[in-house]
Amino acid sequence: MTTKTTSSSSSSTRIQAYGKGSEIWPECNEEAINLSASFPGGVIPQPAKDLLGSYSPSSSSEPDNDASVVVIDELSATSTLQTTTRGRKRRAVRMTLSHILQSAAQASSRRARSAATVENEVGQTYGVPPPAIGKGPALLALALLGTKCVNARHVAAVVGMSVYFIGLASWCAAPKRGSTDHQPIVNLPSLPSKGHVPNLITNPLGASLTSSRVYRTWLRVGALLGILLPAIILTQLFLGSKNLAIMQMTDWIHVGSSVGEVKKIVGGPMFLLCCQALTEAVARTALLPLPIRILIPVSYNTLRLPSLQAWAFPAAAAALPKSFQVLGIANLLYWYANLFLFLIPVGVIRYLRAHFFCVEAVEVTVRKGGEGSIGLLP
Repeated sequence: MTTKTTSSSSSSTRIQAYGKGSEIWPECNEEAINLSASFPGGVIPQPAKDLLGSYSPSSSSEPDNDASVVVIDELSATSTLQTTTRGRKRRAVRMTLSHILQSAAQASSRRARSAATVENEVGQTYGVPPPAIGKGPALLALALLGTKCVNARHVAAVVGMSVYFIGLASWCAAPKRGSTDHQPIVNLPSLPSKGHVPNLITNPLGASLTSSRVYRTWLRVGALLGILLPAIILTQLFLGSKNLAIMQMTDWIHVGSSVGEVKKIVGGPMFLLCCQALTEAVARTALLPLPIRILIPVSYNTLRLPSLQAWAFPAAAAALPKSFQVLGIANLLYWYANLFLFLIPVGVIRYLRAHFFCVEAVEVTVRKGGEGSIGLLP
């Protein structure tokens, strides 16, 4: 009984001595450590002596304490350097992994936002649109209205067209019969029901077409003929009506007393083009279905042709200079070609194909080589 008590008390003493909060034993030696103390009998072997000789110019059979301390310091410095290097590598690996995970998370969130809002969709007539509604077309249309460059029939046509597209958008978003809150079914959906947005919806025309040099050149020609050159002419006419000296400096733009009529002839098609761009931007932001979005440029292009006809071949030929008529004829030919050679045979077909394949159809099987033969252009 006494033995058990003694053993238990000794074990408790050991636990208490080496438990939490106990002091380290033996105590740290603050004095220099001799290398000879590390070998049996205090005899340093010859390889160690040779190593010490490389640090000390005079080698002896019994190296002094200073040389031993130098070796210990060098070994300690080497160990510290290796530890520091390993620590840096570990930190670099952790930082790299953290950067990769953060980049992946940000990319995933961007894809989710893009799939939810479709901000990068191709909704404009000819190419990749800006991500938000641009202020340029609206400001230019207001400037044309403020300078009296637009006929009343053009304003009425834009108002009627806007009401028509608003009605179509309302009908598309209206629920069908039998639709419930849990499973809403609209008349004409704009996105797939599963939430995934295929690339064919974001770019119905195809990346190979929208990134081609011919396509971009075609867009630049349209902007030059439809926006830039008419804007220069209208600016000269507006400044010339305020200052006769400016009008005398530009003889090629001299129109006599019919400045107001010429401004409306040139400004009408330009106003319709600005309203078309603004309507397309609104339709893209509102996520209208693809058939409605391709109907916008087709309708405005058709509406602009009579105004271009009056510009190219005016009733009173003497009212317009020849340079103005040449520009009108060039615009007329361009927008006729745009309607009958691009919008109808390529744009309409590809937009309807994208809507049917990616929104309406559940499963589509395309024949071999059929994907590249849709529309006139590959």
